[in-house]
Amino acid sequence: MKHLESLKKYADVIVQTGLNVQPGDIVNIVGEVEAIELMRLVNEKAYERGAKKVLVDIHDSKIFVDKMKYETAESLSEVPEYHKLRNQYLEDEKVSMLYIKSDSPELLKDIDADKVMKRQIALSEASKSLGLSRMRYNQNWLIIGYPSEDWAKLVFPELETSEAVEQLLDAILKTVRVDHEDPVASWTEHAKFLKDRAKWLSDYNFEKLVYTAPGTNLEIGLIDGSQWAGGGHVNKDGFDIQVNMPTEEVFNSPNYREVNGTVSNTLPLSVNGQIVDNFSLTFKDGVVVEYKAEKGYETLKNLLETDEGAKRLGEVALVPVDSPISNSGILFYNTLFDENASCHIAIGKAYPGPVPGASEMNEEQVDAVGLNQSLIHVDFMIGSKDLNIDGVTRDGQVIPVFRNGNWA
Repeated sequence: MKHLESLKKYADVIVQTGLNVQPGDIVNIVGEVEAIELMRLVNEKAYERGAKKVLVDIHDSKIFVDKMKYETAESLSEVPEYHKLRNQYLEDEKVSMLYIKSDSPELLKDIDADKVMKRQIALSEASKSLGLSRMRYNQNWLIIGYPSEDWAKLVFPELETSEAVEQLLDAILKTVRVDHEDPVASWTEHAKFLKDRAKWLSDYNFEKLVYTAPGTNLEIGLIDGSQWAGGGHVNKDGFDIQVNMPTEEVFNSPNYREVNGTVSNTLPLSVNGQIVDNFSLTFKDGVVVEYKAEKGYETLKNLLETDEGAKRLGEVALVPVDSPISNSGILFYNTLFDENASCHIAIGKAYPGPVPGASEMNEEQVDAVGLNQSLIHVDFMIGSKDLNIDGVTRDGQVIPVFRNGNWA
């Protein structure tokens, strides 16, 4: 296989730097059948690192499309008991979870958006506790990418299928630094850079960020004392982990009550197998009061109607346009990659990590401090070379943060 040596390095980075597998860990690998070669390598590397057990879940997108096509909305909303028991096991055993994203961004384009959302809500409700455990870093989790034929053809429509897959794999491997001489060491250096940026932002303790760009005039309030994060996290056992590969962001969880103005997307959003593009959201006192979309309006509508928190912000993330992924010139149609080419924000659930002590708070306390709660967490891209961001300190100073899409 042409990429075998590179895939071995990819597996090393995933197991050592991403999940940071320790002796006795249980690891769960979830991926599409097209990623089987990588799954085999990760499986082997995890055992070599001392994993007690590796659980592998292999999915097939074509089987999934048939499920969505032929089952009723009622049937899709029924979550089998074994699924709930599995989630409980994953949480109780603090299983390290690897999600390999390969499915086409337009996988469900011919499926009714309402049907898709009803299934997603049911699954989100069934995995709410597990999701909270991950967000609190009680267990390791990592999201990565691997090409499928449909995804590759969307990114490189001018190429033959096999060549498109090769090109997409090449691009993915570069974004995760596998092309470097020592990928693990490169990740350590990169993580330090992002952590230094996060500290610079945290030291200012901004009251709010002000965004201006064509179609965007937005103010986002920040929680007093919140800490910006980037370059990975420290789990409950004290080990460094990554949750996304690639990652170029530093992020925070905003005060959901203090968001006002309008924001427009700059890259397409792929969500639940459907694409939303050329859309804008208008916020007043933290709530979306108006929205527009030239493509995927019903998908956006259903997303915002998931629950009360779906109309509020849960994340603010800063990524310069002069980033490796952006400079590649490739539109991946996949949030894992495109969010690392652009500043982005997320509607839905907030990560508790940036607010000291929030991981131990109950729902009422989390809400009181200003952290949003929802079944969903959906990032969308708003960065461009025209984006300027100012930070306003709590004593009224205005500090340039971004100018022309890059760090000021």
